[in-house]
Amino acid sequence: MRVVNIEKIRVSVGSASVLGLGSIAKFKDPPTTCYIMTYKEGYCTANCGFCPQARSSEGSEEMLSRVNWPVFPFNNFLTKLKYLRSSKKFKRICIQTLNYPENFTDLIEIISQIRKNIDIPISIAIPPLSKENLKELKLMGVQRVGIALDGATPEIFDRIKGNGVNGPYKWDEHINKMKEALEIFSEGFVSTHLIIGLGESEKDVIERIEELHNLKILISLFAFTPIKGTKLEHEKQPPLLSFRKLQLGRYLIVNKGKKIKDFTFNLKGDLVHININKTELKDIIDETNAFLTSGCPGCNRPYYTSKPSGPIYNYPRELTEDEKEKIYELLYKVVN
Repeated sequence: MRVVNIEKIRVSVGSASVLGLGSIAKFKDPPTTCYIMTYKEGYCTANCGFCPQARSSEGSEEMLSRVNWPVFPFNNFLTKLKYLRSSKKFKRICIQTLNYPENFTDLIEIISQIRKNIDIPISIAIPPLSKENLKELKLMGVQRVGIALDGATPEIFDRIKGNGVNGPYKWDEHINKMKEALEIFSEGFVSTHLIIGLGESEKDVIERIEELHNLKILISLFAFTPIKGTKLEHEKQPPLLSFRKLQLGRYLIVNKGKKIKDFTFNLKGDLVHININKTELKDIIDETNAFLTSGCPGCNRPYYTSKPSGPIYNYPRELTEDEKEKIYELLYKVVN
């Protein structure tokens, strides 16, 4: 029998604002999911080159991507979550799980205590875990599980998460663990995400999206964000046009049944043509979902990889007419 006493939890600054934890200013675009992160002293035992939580990072322990995650007493967090006004209630809770020896027992306790206090869909973002652990998480009431590839190709994955940074992760293990998770959580309830801007070609990304979609794994796209103190702090964010093309490509594969044959690439792997017409493009932009944060239902991750001042890669809200027009001006040349 486990005896665990979770005393502290990290809460994203946006979620903490909604909950009224601390003296945090209100956000113009508040999160619709409550994002929390397992707490440990010091850094994660993994060493991902882009991550401020990496064990060799010289950045702030309070950062994940460009977001602050201050520490709060776990009981205070639970109380605020339980008594949150109905007008502010979150659509789900997402638990970011660092890699360290006690992460699974901590995760079980966090989930158990949340379940005792509130009935809310729970997603977890985890490093690879055993099949037995995944089964226990399912029995605990976890609805969705995410295992991040981050790199769009095995080579990039190894360079940013594996041997290239003296990290613990292997591409094949990640893919196999997602397949195991599919057996337990079923199709449509397992997700991953790709970070765009790590040296991959646009063809690499579209091919990976199609492969993962065929496996019935949900795919999210995030723009690389350089964070001070990480191994990749001097790299640049991807061009906005490239990210918009890949957002559109993902949407067409996932929602419209498009295949790799519907995309044309040049010899460098740049996406130069998509088999839709300008009216279809206009309709997709007007509907806006293609350009919002892609993740679990109810996930909007405000400004996770974008400054509010722009450029905004994943929108956390419906687009304005001006924003729609700018996206059309970027993309109309790559359609019929």
